[in-house]
Amino acid sequence: MKYDAELVNEFVAESREHLADIEDDLLQMERAAGSVPSPAVVDKVFRAIHSIKGAAGFLGFRKINDLSHVMETILQTIRAGEAKPDSKTVDALLSGVDLLKTMLDDIEHCESVDIQKVHDNLSSLLAKQVS
Repeated sequence: MKYDAELVNEFVAESREHLADIEDDLLQMERAAGSVPSPAVVDKVFRAIHSIKGAAGFLGFRKINDLSHVMETILQTIRAGEAKPDSKTVDALLSGVDLLKTMLDDIEHCESVDIQKVHDNLSSLLAKQVS
């Protein structure tokens, strides 16, 4: 399904804002590694990724949706207190942010971006969190 350029441009602009706003929050979570992160910070990062995931799914951007989904799931485990954000997890989330930015920078070709390595790394970290 194709959507008009205005809707897609709005999605890209809002997603970029979300990502710019959460980079410092992720770094703050990393600095607090080993302790319980600020619930407000985790909620903010979670909501940003959740918004991107939902809009990407609605618009049919499958790879953006898939990547943000695994990121959201990791953040949910942190949010629920089931995991603490260590440096490996935060670095993987930051790699996800970078890749999302790359896809947003060329939204017309975002489905041709290889997300496998970053997605697999995030999935592996998630599997360790829930086991």
